[in-house]
Amino acid sequence: MQDLSDSAKQEEILESTTDAAEWNLEVERVLPQLKVTVRTDNKDWRIHVDQMHQHKDGIESALKETKGYLDKLQNEISRTLEKIHSREKYINNQLEPLVQEYRSAQALLSEAKEKYQEGSGGVTERIKVLSEVKHIFIKAGNGRERKQHD
Repeated sequence: MQDLSDSAKQEEILESTTDAAEWNLEVERVLPQLKVTVRTDNKDWRIHVDQMHQHKDGIESALKETKGYLDKLQNEISRTLEKIHSREKYINNQLEPLVQEYRSAQALLSEAKEKYQEGSGGVTERIKVLSEVKHIFIKAGNGRERKQHD
């Protein structure tokens, strides 16, 4: 008897009394809750190894691209430096006579300054001597006037 009731229950289960549209709405409603998400363990060393390989590949591809740009930049800088050196050499050669003339004018100026210092030093000394002599004469003159008044 139990076998008959079990088979009857199975037939009831197999026959659905639910409307198909209602069933689809219910499935759509509960579907986000039914999704299974597998969380990866960040401590898993295999994940770290895979990440390192991905980063290595990224670095290598970026290096290939960047190396070309850097080589081109280095060549441009080298050419620019060569141009600068050649222009500097040209300017130095063009200005060399003027530099020599300037140096000789500086030497003449320093000689003239030395002579001026020597000359003005002598004049200053003579002015001091003159002032002392003048002072002596004034004292002597004042002394005579006193004697004449007495």
